[in-house]
Amino acid sequence: MKTTFKSWSRRVIAGLLIALPLAARAQDEEKPKVGFIRLVNAVGAGTGNVHLEIDGEDQFPKGYKLGQRTGGIGLKAGAKKVKITREGVTEGSTSIPIGVGETMNIVSFAEKMPAEGDKPEHWEMRILKLKQRDVESGYRLTVLSVCKEPETLFSTMREGEEKKTPNSAKRLMTTSIDLGSAPRDLYVYARNNDVPLAVFRPEAKGNYVVVLYDDPDGSVKAVSFFDPKFVIAG
Repeated sequence: MKTTFKSWSRRVIAGLLIALPLAARAQDEEKPKVGFIRLVNAVGAGTGNVHLEIDGEDQFPKGYKLGQRTGGIGLKAGAKKVKITREGVTEGSTSIPIGVGETMNIVSFAEKMPAEGDKPEHWEMRILKLKQRDVESGYRLTVLSVCKEPETLFSTMREGEEKKTPNSAKRLMTTSIDLGSAPRDLYVYARNNDVPLAVFRPEAKGNYVVVLYDDPDGSVKAVSFFDPKFVIAG
């Protein structure tokens, strides 16, 4: 049977058209399914630095100082065993589900526990998870308090404004504020304080997060970061 160049080239092209999607699918299957964890250290009690272990591996042997946060730590998607320690504080641990392309923001802080039986008063580690969601859009500010007070007062002011706008955050809950479609520079203050805790220049749509915490002297401090998605305490 005689095969012309034309028919041969058609067969080659047809074979390539079949092979290309298969190759692309194989490459996609080979790509690691990765998610992320971000730690915010708000542990005011204890001494030394905070250490983060994920599945038994210390992520940064030097540890994190009070008020530090990590970037997104890339991990294979799936359930992760997380342990957070600091000298003088009972360790905290939890299991965290990491979805593909998702970031789980976690806030570590310490809770003072009263004496009970033979056990004296002590500090215990707590881990608060901030879940991402996509139900909102635009520019938003989210404020979370892990301070000891049931409610922490704060205020915001944007570039060009003369007065601060008062607000508050209930303990272990998030307060969400719509910043509008084209926000100006944003300043977040502890109430009755003229030194800002956080300053943002919103250039991208998403969520501007402020975590309020107590320092060892009892003063309100803050850690801030940007998340392209929106977060709620959960």
